[in-house]
Amino acid sequence: MVDSQPPDLEAPVIENRIDALKMEFLQPVLPPSGVAVEVGCGSARLLARIGLASRLSLIAVDTSQEALKVAALTAEKTGLEMEFRKADARSLPLPASSVDLVLSGGLLEHFPDPEPVLHEMVRVLKPGGIFYADVVPRKFSLYRLRELGRMIRSPYMLPGVFESGLGPAYYRRTLADLGCQDIVVRSCGVYPGFGSRRLLPLTKWLDGTMIADLLGWYFMIRGRKR
Repeated sequence: MVDSQPPDLEAPVIENRIDALKMEFLQPVLPPSGVAVEVGCGSARLLARIGLASRLSLIAVDTSQEALKVAALTAEKTGLEMEFRKADARSLPLPASSVDLVLSGGLLEHFPDPEPVLHEMVRVLKPGGIFYADVVPRKFSLYRLRELGRMIRSPYMLPGVFESGLGPAYYRRTLADLGCQDIVVRSCGVYPGFGSRRLLPLTKWLDGTMIADLLGWYFMIRGRKR
């Protein structure tokens, strides 16, 4: 569910600290100009950060009209221009090879079969364009320890809200099959749910390690279309 209020990108909250890690991961490959699309944009907080960091035209896509309304408030609050498209992630209303950066955050794990969404995201990329996603799979982690019983019993977070257990190996393989190269994965989030805002800077050095593969609660993946 999307918050009805736009995010405060300067607030000392864990979401903003995690956003900073995402931007660090993206910065080496961030296009200096062109078009960026966030699929399943929600409040468009990540797309806004992209717009603040690079001279990209911004397109926010979501199946929810309510989410797009919040995304519009985010654009207004950050002083950015955004275009808004209501569409299913499996059928993006964009021409093939028209986008320089396509991204999603916390979206792909909600599809039992995310391949059609990945296909669409890669389809709209120009050759050389950048794919980015962060994924929260259904797996054991310190951060989501209290949810472990639910995750064992059911793949549904809430009624109608599916949560896939597909991990980095699946996404790496599928993106390669769809024509991406230079694929990089970083497992993240080795900290307990309580006090996580305070602990995140202390555990950041574990990101990208085997410990993060085992105990982290999300991973980031990026690649470049051939």
